[in-house]
Amino acid sequence: MILFLAVAVFVGSEPCRPCHTETAEAYARTPMARSSGRVESVPPAEVTAAGQRYRIAANRLAFDQGSAAFDYFIGSNSHGRSYLFEREGFLFELPVTWYASSQAWDASPGYEKYTEVRLDRPVERNCLLCHASQVRFVRGTQNRYGDPPFADNGVGCERCHGPGSEHVRDPVTFPMVTPAELDPERRDAVCIQCHLSGVSRVARAGRRLTDFHAGERLADYVTYFVWDASHQDLKVTSHVERLAASGCKRAAGDKLWCGTCHEPHTNADRTQAACLGCHSRAHHAAEQCASCHMPKFSAADAGHGVFTDHSIPRDPAHRSKAAGHRQLVPFLGTADARALGIAYAEAGDPRARGYLLRAQPADAAVLLRLAVLEQDSRRAAALYEGVLREEPGNPTALVNLGALYAAGGRTQDAARLWRRALETNPAIEGAALNLSQVLPTEQARAVLVQYLGFNPGSRAARSRLAALRHP
Repeated sequence: MILFLAVAVFVGSEPCRPCHTETAEAYARTPMARSSGRVESVPPAEVTAAGQRYRIAANRLAFDQGSAAFDYFIGSNSHGRSYLFEREGFLFELPVTWYASSQAWDASPGYEKYTEVRLDRPVERNCLLCHASQVRFVRGTQNRYGDPPFADNGVGCERCHGPGSEHVRDPVTFPMVTPAELDPERRDAVCIQCHLSGVSRVARAGRRLTDFHAGERLADYVTYFVWDASHQDLKVTSHVERLAASGCKRAAGDKLWCGTCHEPHTNADRTQAACLGCHSRAHHAAEQCASCHMPKFSAADAGHGVFTDHSIPRDPAHRSKAAGHRQLVPFLGTADARALGIAYAEAGDPRARGYLLRAQPADAAVLLRLAVLEQDSRRAAALYEGVLREEPGNPTALVNLGALYAAGGRTQDAARLWRRALETNPAIEGAALNLSQVLPTEQARAVLVQYLGFNPGSRAARSRLAALRHP
């Protein structure tokens, strides 16, 4: 007799509701459940952000050169809320964010550096991973999705309990994952997948974080790197590494984890009970311990957002400052030459090259970083060609190899690569501008007009288009 084993697949949160009505209704009111969705209404406003003036009206963000719709939101609004717009199935982040701490609009994180309106920041698959469920990503692109881009708003039940198709079919034979009942490594992985940022998150060769399911070992998919203990910055999702550095966690070990203080289905705060469980004679025991020992600070990667410091400092007024030589250390996962090389490359650290040259396997992720660092154009081209053999739609390799081909006189090959880059993401400015330099005038104009449809504030594209119209 041949046995066929069923593999569970994701079915969304709605099938959970009939049997878990009370839990589902309570969870629907939590920030995690409200971390993404389609925009219903955005109040009118006049906004100045990073020196740019915007008008918000009728669910659109308008500026002098054009406008874009508020199509989807990201963020529960506990700390803030960013917005996405969709064009031809491609998702991009809008340049303004609502910050709850200041009750005001301002530049989205990372947009402070721009001196013009930009609408070309792609929303990649990993961007949606921790905000939405059943993401409908189109493979072979950088930021294209189905309609709608995600089937479930917010963080769904299956993110923490695993895919539910078999449980729905036979609840007794196929129980769902219960994080609190797992061994500490697998239990903590459920939270770490979204609440650990680190300096770099490096997928293992042949693996993707998006393939991780609750109940598995996260280290089988990725390695997380942080700077050594003297170089830790507070980030939006640095809760896990900050907690690990605390005296409380070092003393309590595996007994202290995210679920000690946070009840995920109701968002009930159990922090005070946890503190008094170990510090029953604490000074000011009648007050909220976290109000002093878990202070809120601006996060390094959150613009104007303010977040809780989970390092639980004994002296809340003292904050250690980074000093001296720093090095990346693995917080979770394997720190082999490949992982270290990619991590240092992402940090812009010159130590990357030495590790990358020893990396095994020398896959597309390694070849891409080596190509960027390579000074010799022929060797760089060979490396980029290796990347594209493994990942034909890699936008960085397509644009950069095209530039190398064009410099060597292979303009037709360059144009082919730049067209392919624009198929993966029509708002890659480098591909559009480069392509406009090698095409006949009418075709070049069409490329620039299409690009400006996505990013109308681009001064470089507007200038190039004007030059073509008035040579």
